Amino acid sequence: MLKPRPLPPGGTLGIAAPAGPVDEASISKAARFLTQRGYRVKLATHVFEAHGYLAGTDKDRASDINAMFADPAVDAIILARGGYGCARLLDLIDYNVISQNPKPLIGYSDATALQLAILARCGLVSFYGPVASIDLAGRNAPIVFDRMLHALQARPGERLFPDTPPSRIGVLSAGQCTGRLVGGCLSVLVSVLASDYFPDTRGAVLFLEDVDEPPYRIDRYLRQLELARVLSHVAGVLLGRFVRCYPRGDKPSLSLDDVLKDRFAGRPYPVMSGLPFGHIARKTTVPQGVMCIMDASVA
Repeated sequence: MLKPRPLPPGGTLGIAAPAGPVDEASISKAARFLTQRGYRVKLATHVFEAHGYLAGTDKDRASDINAMFADPAVDAIILARGGYGCARLLDLIDYNVISQNPKPLIGYSDATALQLAILARCGLVSFYGPVASIDLAGRNAPIVFDRMLHALQARPGERLFPDTPPSRIGVLSAGQCTGRLVGGCLSVLVSVLASDYFPDTRGAVLFLEDVDEPPYRIDRYLRQLELARVLSHVAGVLLGRFVRCYPRGDKPSLSLDDVLKDRFAGRPYPVMSGLPFGHIARKTTVPQGVMCIMDASVA
């Protein structure tokens, strides 16, 4: 496993937009916040471009990611936003450049595709955490940024969710395990399943979350993971927040809780739910690819 270089105090944070187009005002707010916290900011060349629902062409967005990793002045990369587009870049990314210049890559949602590909091809740890235009441009920026720094600077044995009391965490299946953290946004994760850009999840602690997906779609995605034998071979599962994942209209439906219990209750490995990562305002940053000890003591 390849660990990125630590983010130095006062270092330079690059902002790139490999997915959807971004609002210049929100990136400016995020840059001001980071500057106030003592960091320098460098924007990618094409960060403000737009091409339909994408932040520029695939070639330009991929070149920005490659350039940010290659640039010795950039210490870490924060993605500008999610949306859609990272999966379109996976065969345009220079994984040799990334392996030779390991640095933190931070983002969530659509960033799942890019982070999983980098983990699969380079073995590089990345960070499932904030994006600049949303999380670092709003009122929760100080909390989210501090949690991001906690993940980037964490030492072995530190708790991943230190601010979350056990009473706020659900246990769908009790047990303990050790495994490598692998995961992200469920709907994006299954979109790269069975490709060259999907990492080995055997013995992993799989972490999953999602947004705006009705329960039947969550059920479909989880069933896809079952049919691909992913859920048969993991060591444990961490479920984050599934935001606005409720039934639509007046058609009969299972609830999200019904789906999660149906898929995970009684598994032969630990499963915890309600953890504070994903599409939420005060998100915790999850290090993608590091070893963790999971303890779900009571079901």
